This record gives sequence, structure tokens and C-alpha cells, in this order.
Amino acid sequence: MWSNNFLFIFACSLQLSAVLALWSCSEDDDCSSLAGSVCRSGSCACPHGHQSVLGGSLCATVAPYHTSACVESHQCSRLFTSFECRRSGNERDGKCFCQEDHHYFRGRCWPIAEYGATCTRHEECLSVMRDPFSLRCDGTCVCATGYYSRQRGECRKIAAAVGEGCVLDEDCQFPGGACNVNTFRCYDVNAPPTEPPPAPPVTEPITEPTTAEPGDRPTTEEPEIIVVEGQFCDLNNPCPSPYQCSKFSSCVCPVGYYGNEAGTLCLAELGSPSTSEQCVGLLAEVRDGVCTCPANFFFDENMRDCVKVTRRITDSCVSDMNCFTFGSAARCGPPQQPWQLRSCECIPELAVWDADRNICRFFAGIGETCEVDSDCLAGELEIQCVKDEAGQGYCTCPEDLIAVDGLCVTSGLVLGEACQVSLECSGTENAVCTDGVCSCNTGYQQVDDFCAPVIGGTCSVDSDCVIPNTACFEIDNSMTCQCKERFVAYDDECWPNVDGFQSACNVTAQCTQALGNEGVCLDGACACVEGFHHRGGRCWPITGLFEVCNRDSQCFLGDLTERVVCRNSLCQCDFSYPYSEELHTCTSSASKMAGSLFIMAAAILYLYSNKM
Repeated sequence: MWSNNFLFIFACSLQLSAVLALWSCSEDDDCSSLAGSVCRSGSCACPHGHQSVLGGSLCATVAPYHTSACVESHQCSRLFTSFECRRSGNERDGKCFCQEDHHYFRGRCWPIAEYGATCTRHEECLSVMRDPFSLRCDGTCVCATGYYSRQRGECRKIAAAVGEGCVLDEDCQFPGGACNVNTFRCYDVNAPPTEPPPAPPVTEPITEPTTAEPGDRPTTEEPEIIVVEGQFCDLNNPCPSPYQCSKFSSCVCPVGYYGNEAGTLCLAELGSPSTSEQCVGLLAEVRDGVCTCPANFFFDENMRDCVKVTRRITDSCVSDMNCFTFGSAARCGPPQQPWQLRSCECIPELAVWDADRNICRFFAGIGETCEVDSDCLAGELEIQCVKDEAGQGYCTCPEDLIAVDGLCVTSGLVLGEACQVSLECSGTENAVCTDGVCSCNTGYQQVDDFCAPVIGGTCSVDSDCVIPNTACFEIDNSMTCQCKERFVAYDDECWPNVDGFQSACNVTAQCTQALGNEGVCLDGACACVEGFHHRGGRCWPITGLFEVCNRDSQCFLGDLTERVVCRNSLCQCDFSYPYSEELHTCTSSASKMAGSLFIMAAAILYLYSNKM
């Protein structure tokens, strides 16, 4: 016996040691369950500047910046909200970006509000032509001060004087203004040409006389390179400015900046105050003390680089952003033979090429200027270009259509006819335009050539309600089609009520009406869902002996359920059916008495036999 107890205690000790090993350590090798962790103060923990990922199985480098490498989305929490760890395909590793329909600017992710959309802050406004400074919030997103509207939804930086940045001649908005294709700077076409300044004369460098002895070597001290990013920090060991101490006890750059590869300098994201040393993104420049893109260049999603723009529609491209010089309806076309090069083009469904303005001009709407009919579009309908006495064309609705909210519409259309707006579907009562076709409105269904109310649809008289076993009832001061008495609604049909448990049924709604929400139609008969039982005409959660209850109906004991009652808030045997500890059930009084008589008879027989 002693040896068995000893073995049991020994086994428990081994088990306890194994558990403790998961949480304690004496050296780094003890921390293999958390890859990359170290033993610190007797516990396994990630090194400074790392954090636990993949359910506590791996230590990964912290991801403090937009586009930082990540494994899980929670690592990107420094972007404040609406962030994600974006991956390609099934790859484990990704990079911190903003979620869909959000964009990054000034240290956090903002919901995107395009031109004309409702907004609450300037930072929310951003068009597909990515320039976070081009729009401002005035209740809705509009062109910012210093920007002009080229066509609807497109705001470009104004160059008001010679030497200011531009991409197109139209950007140079002063008399005689044009854009130099080589320098991306405005010049005055009417100004006389100027001679370039003479080049400075080439002179030999001046050197001071030296008194150094032959054989002497000049000595220069290399500046000390100090790596700050990732260094350990806490209250007693603060980071040198401008670095900040992260919650993972490592030095990181402040919001709006990111560290260089060497970890020695904080570089500026686009839109952050900056020096020329900090503003190092592709084509980025410092303007008014802020790291930004040249005028009318576009911002890359990483908010560090600027997108190279094209000057001619035939120029080569690699992405749609390269082509937004010609408006948001421009795109980078498919590869072309023989070299598979791509060039810019207009999206044919949205715009037409306007060579005079160097733009993919949106199809003109009602009242806008045009040259030919193909310039004009109202919704999806091509309309007419009608010229006035001066020869200027204007987009106009055909004579048989009327202008409504920028569309040319008709009226009197019936079910099944093509439509643009619901106003046109006036030929059928209660019809609306859905997916370009006149269809019955919500709450109605098509019956022959009219829209009849479904269950819950409005009505005036019983004859309006065409679904079998429905009638027009007043509910909450509204007349609607409802199932008649002794019927229950399901899937726009009225099904007859059933009596209850094990009654024949067609749909579950019949059983829930009779048994409660836990009733179900199973194999054509009403039953209770799993975990519930039938008692007292309803379905109740199964509650066993000595479990908490508040009514008899909850108590369950298989085929002997009628012997159980709820007494003192516990399911217990009824007094007429005593509890048997051996059988863990409620026994009948007769069984109890028969058992007692049998025991008594056996005892008497035993005593009698001993006397004999």
C-alpha cells in the first residue's frame, strides 16, 4: 500500500514539474515552447522590441509603423483603428495597412470620404487620385483652398506664378502660363527667352601651406554611429529625442515617422513636418516644412513614396495611378504586342478622350457642353447633343423623355420593362425599378400583371390579399394582409396550426407556434430541439435530478419524468417515488415496499434456520 501511495505522489510531482516548466525557466533553452523567447527573471518572455504572436508560440518583431512587417493584425494597433495585417494569398507574413475603405494619413487609418461625400474631418477626404491635401471637409468633401476643379470630383493644385510646380498646362493658371515638360515648372509663354546664367569658372582648390614632416599621416575621426531604434528603454532609461519608448520597452520613431534601415534616424512620412534629410521617399520633397509630393503628383499607399505621373496618353505605365494625370477615368491598359508594354487609356464606359484638354473627359450630363451625341450620357442612356445659335452643343434629353435628377426618364412602364428609376414604373401600382427592371416593391409579389401584397403588405379589403388563408386586418393602426385565425405564417404562406407534440407538420413554424421557440418539425412530426424535452405542452431545457429549476416542467428523468418535481428550486423525486441512491432514480412506493418485505422475510428465514 505504501509503495502505491509513493508512486502516486511521485507521478503527481512529475506532472507538477512539467506544468511549472511551461511558466518558469533558468536559461534560454528552457523556453523552446515560445520560439524566440528568452529567460528573464525566471520566466520565459519575448526579448525587448518583440511581441508574442500565433497563440503564444512565436516572438515576432514589433510592427510600430504603417507597412511594418507583421504576422497578426493586433501587431498593427499603433495605427489606432481599422488596421489589418495584409497578406498575399496564403502567406503567413504580411504588412500593416489600413482596412478596405480606409486610408492612412498622419499616423492613423481614416474612413475614406470621396469628393461630395459627407465628412466630419479634413483627414477623411480622399479621392481615387490620391492626394490627401487636395480636399477639405465642409460638411462634404470639396476642393481645398489652392486647388481647382478640373472636372467633377477631380481637384488639382493651382500654380499661380512662374516657377511653381505643375504637370499640365492647365495647372498654370495665370496669363500665358504653360508647364515645362522637363522641369515640371510653370513658365510664361509670352516672356522673352532668357539666357542661362554663365557657368562659374573652374579653379584649382586653394590649399594652405603645410608644415607637416615627411611621413606624417593626417588623422580623421569617424563619427560614431549610434543605433537607437530597438534599444531597450523604460522610465529609468528613456529614448533620446525624437524616439519614444514603446509598450514593448524598445525605442521607436514617433507617429508620422518611421525608422531607416540602420535604425539611426527617424524618416518622415508624407504629410509630416520634415527636413530634407528626413524626406527620402521616391520623388518626395520638402515644401513649407512638410514632406510631400511635387504638385499634382500622387501619393503612394505607403505614404512614403510619390507616384511617377505620365505626360502623354501614349506614355508607358505600370499602374492606374501613373495615368491619373488624365483624370480618374484613365487607367493603365493591358499589355500590348510585341513587347508586352502597357500605356494609358480612357475607361470607355465612363469617359471620352479630349485631346484639347489632355483629359479623359467624363461623358457630359444634361445641360453640359458637348460636340457630338456620343459625348452625352444620362445614367446609362446616351442622349442628344443639341447646338444653340452660337454653335455650342449642350446635352439634352430626347423629346419623348423628361429630365429628372440628371436622368432622362419616361413614365407608364409596367412589370418586366427596362427602367432607370422607380418613377418610370408608374404603369403598375406598387412597382419599383430593381436592377434595371420594373418589379414589385418590398411587401408585394407579382400575380399575373399586378403586384399583390404578401403577408404583412398593406391592403384595404380582404380581396386585396391573394395568398390563401389570408385576410386584411388592422394592426397598429395599419391595414395589412395577415394569416387567418388557426393559421401561422411562414415563407409567405399560411400553414394550419397543429395540436402539439408529435402532431403531423410541414414546417417548423407550426411546431414553434404550438410548443414554443424550441419546437421543431422533424421527419414530419413536431418534436423538441436537442437539449430540450416535452412536458406540460411545451419544450423545456433538460434539467436532471438535483439540478436548479424553477418549475416542474423543466425536470427530466427519461421515461420516469412524471416522478420528478421542482422542490426547493431543485429537481427532486416526488414524495410518492422515493429516491434510490443505488439506482440514482425515483422508485415507486410499491417497489420500495416489496423490497422491504423481501428483506424482512429473508431475515426471519435466516433466524428460523439457526434455531433449527
